[in-house]
Amino acid sequence: MEHHIILTLGRSGSNTLRDMMNQNPEILNFGEVLGDWNTIRKLQKRLPLMPRGNEAYLDWIMYSPRFRAMANSVRSARKMLGREAGAAKRLAEVKTFGVKDFSLNFRRCGLLGYLDARPDIKVIGLQRDNVVDRMISNAMLGATGVIEVRRDSRAGKRTLRLDPARISQLLTDIEDENAELQAMLDRLPTDRVMTIRYDDLFSDQATRHQIMSDVFGFLGVRDMQTNERMKKIIKAPVREVIENFDDCLNAVRGTPHWDLLRAAAGE
Repeated sequence: MEHHIILTLGRSGSNTLRDMMNQNPEILNFGEVLGDWNTIRKLQKRLPLMPRGNEAYLDWIMYSPRFRAMANSVRSARKMLGREAGAAKRLAEVKTFGVKDFSLNFRRCGLLGYLDARPDIKVIGLQRDNVVDRMISNAMLGATGVIEVRRDSRAGKRTLRLDPARISQLLTDIEDENAELQAMLDRLPTDRVMTIRYDDLFSDQATRHQIMSDVFGFLGVRDMQTNERMKKIIKAPVREVIENFDDCLNAVRGTPHWDLLRAAAGE
């Protein structure tokens, strides 16, 4: 059994990538495991027989045949209950097993060197380089600095108001997270890493199909066509999404973030 990890950050399209990967019967990606909100993480903190330390816990997730069988059984049951029996996998056909998680969770759990010490794990680095877009997507989930999220019921469009005093820190946090993810990927041998850009993944169908073909080749599984079943949440221009955009822009006047926001607005 081969192993892989999707290493990324929140609001970077990793659910879409994982879903398309899991459409291949030779790939099983369990999803996120390090966040305290995950069911498997909650069980780890409560059940005495599960590994206690973060490194031992992640090793158990990645390498335990018993966990792999359990994960596939749970997934298959959910698919059958959802009337997607055809999407259930036969574990004997799975060639590579993995998870996806955020670089900031690796840091929070003291696992920044985890991938360096496990040369058998292939890493797919999914990066969203546009700092402003990712900040907005984070804000839609209620990140610090959001004053209000509104939905225009007629157009089905969501907008938000941000705290101008917090805008610089919000952008700085995204920049720092992006830099940390890049540093983790840069430390690994190039033959172990495949990098995917968010904007490419969501650009057009032909590009997306080529990316997935490259992913399958990188992981050593058969090539196949996949379907994108998840869509971008925010498509409107930044000035239409942030109601108080001019206030936010004025708050960072004279800083590099001024140029970032103006570029995002096409100015």
